[in-house]
Amino acid sequence: MLPGGESDRVCELSVVGAEAMSMYAAGGHQGRWDGEDGGCWSRRRALRAALILAGVSGGGNLSGRASAAPEEVRGDVPIDDTTALLFSPEAPLVPADGLRDARAVWCRVARRPDSSVLVYLHGHNGYVTVDASGRSRVPDWAAGDDAGRAGATAKLAAPLIYKLDRLDAGRDGKTPIVLVPEVSTLAKGSFWAKEPAGQYADASRLGALVADCLGRLARLDRPDGRRYLAGGVTVDRVYLAGHSGAGLPLEEAVDASLIRPGAGSMPADVWLFDCTYWSKVAGFVRFCTRWHESGRLAGGRRDASRFVCVYRPRTQTEKVADALRSELAKLRGVTDASLVVDHSPENFDEVVRPALLASGVLFVRTHVPHDEIPTFFIPALLGTLAS
Repeated sequence: MLPGGESDRVCELSVVGAEAMSMYAAGGHQGRWDGEDGGCWSRRRALRAALILAGVSGGGNLSGRASAAPEEVRGDVPIDDTTALLFSPEAPLVPADGLRDARAVWCRVARRPDSSVLVYLHGHNGYVTVDASGRSRVPDWAAGDDAGRAGATAKLAAPLIYKLDRLDAGRDGKTPIVLVPEVSTLAKGSFWAKEPAGQYADASRLGALVADCLGRLARLDRPDGRRYLAGGVTVDRVYLAGHSGAGLPLEEAVDASLIRPGAGSMPADVWLFDCTYWSKVAGFVRFCTRWHESGRLAGGRRDASRFVCVYRPRTQTEKVADALRSELAKLRGVTDASLVVDHSPENFDEVVRPALLASGVLFVRTHVPHDEIPTFFIPALLGTLAS
């Protein structure tokens, strides 16, 4: 089941500690899907979320507010000193009665987290759930189906497959906070799990999800008794990535108010990992158009956004990737050929890395196997960011 609703602008994200998110929850703005109002998130709720994201509230400074009640994070699972499994009411998928894993968000907070968040959307036949020891766990939405249970049992959870639990440090020895929300539902046919469209059709959804997860991490105790985000964190950049079948929710998520240019805007890196199976690319074009027209679609700039599409030549993703490249070349006033580089294991440092540092839009043709693309390119891309 998928909610939808009106779009509201969320420009700035600053979680200033448990007090802010506590007040957010105490105000009743927990993002529950309300069929009574025709399925819309109210503008008042979205404004409230935006104020919380900015670190203020309609009532003024939040300093001195009571800390969050324990039940607000009850059910969230601390795994070790860096990882946790959250259950966010702001996650877009709605669990069936008695279930909850559709709301699961796998999280990692490094010892020295960067002032950025990486949101990773996994592809077909994937899931995000782990148990309290960090081992993969069959999600409850698949457990009651023979094919789903067998499929999930046969593979690791997506964050573990792509080694996000061991993500190397990015710039300045710091690593983004990693959020991996569930995007799959049970499917029939050749895939036991797929990513339905509509999850991020509401432009305020991504910002609300990120804010809720950061707030929960600011309240949740690690196994050693300390908070994952003690004192909160101010975020100034989002990395939004999707792999394979996640091309559909990624195309919606790039329209998020959180990452649109404007006063107090938050720049974003958008990374397509071999996910251009569908011709639905208008969201990607709008993302690039907004930042291009603002003069802030560029490589090597902390205040600018960047768009990177990685795909494999002579595969199902090539045709749409090449068509998208042509459209973005027109936007940039350049040739199609100027927006693409060919990657090989031998030329990354000499050819691909300089292009990534210099380009606001870049397409990378690679022969890295499909399921290894996120594992290779996520740390590689994090190493090409402006300081």
